[in-house]
Amino acid sequence: MTIPRSGSRRTMGQPRPRSMFMAPAAPASAAPAAVLPPHAVRTRSRRASDLRDAVATVTPHEVTALQPDLDGVVGTLALPHSRLVYVRYGGSVVVEAPPTQRRVVATIPLGPMHVTIGASARGRIHDSAFILAREDRTLMRPDPWAGALVLATDEDRLAQHQAVVVGDADAPQSSAHPVASSVALTQACRHAWQMASTLSPQASSDVVNRFLHVVEDQLLTAMVLSQGPQTVESRPRGSLRVPYLRDWLEAHHDVDVSICDMARALGVSVRQLQYAVHAQTGLTPTELLRETRLRHARELLLAADHGSTKVAQVALACGFAHLGRFSAIYANRFGESPSATLKGSS
Repeated sequence: MTIPRSGSRRTMGQPRPRSMFMAPAAPASAAPAAVLPPHAVRTRSRRASDLRDAVATVTPHEVTALQPDLDGVVGTLALPHSRLVYVRYGGSVVVEAPPTQRRVVATIPLGPMHVTIGASARGRIHDSAFILAREDRTLMRPDPWAGALVLATDEDRLAQHQAVVVGDADAPQSSAHPVASSVALTQACRHAWQMASTLSPQASSDVVNRFLHVVEDQLLTAMVLSQGPQTVESRPRGSLRVPYLRDWLEAHHDVDVSICDMARALGVSVRQLQYAVHAQTGLTPTELLRETRLRHARELLLAADHGSTKVAQVALACGFAHLGRFSAIYANRFGESPSATLKGSS
């Protein structure tokens, strides 16, 4: 799915008259159904109640339609411990979310969204990620055609992930205001949705599950870092363990591996891992993983039988899920395409 660009930010004063809540006309060319990831649960309906129920698997809320018929689409991507949802109502609605309590819910507008917290008569326009209020209601008026992404997880799960990312086991507090790094969280959610949309419908359940594991790690990391500055040790205790990380990557480079997996393997936080790897190699952990995969891919291609081996087989065997991206990265690294290397091995 191509994520539409959000609109510009503006500040709202007193609530607009009801006449201004009326649905804007649909685009001149009828808005097509959103392109949803092949492994997402899909709902399309003209009834607000159907769309509400589809999104309620992520967070409870009420939807009030301000016009007789909608043209709504919902796609739900079930991650191991979280949910990522796209929702487009296809008409003007008011969405009221109750206090989230121990659920952490981030909304990522894909178009300008008016948001009001609690009983306040004032609100503001959001065009990047914000966290639903933990102890108060959140009232939203999303863009009818651009829609929004919603990322939700349990507070305990996020606290566990925070311990991995920054080495702080204290649970982050949900906020009624935009998160500190809303742009980064917005980009992470949009990128995750786009990547999920590229998965082949024929991908095995094992490939899909491993992919979703990495996606969730990336999204929760972005959510943790969006909560504001965190205190970390200036000298990570894992600084002497980078050789062990290299050995671990040698054994695990052929599966989907996230930076959180690497940190867990070393018993340090993600920030400590990043510091240690960069200090000793000049690379990020992700770049170190990619270099390991590329080296193994080249070794396999050089040793392969051109007549019985395909580039796609080698890419998958080395942990590259997207053949096109693998070919581009490989060519940039070695100055020739994977197929050229394979042909030269014959």
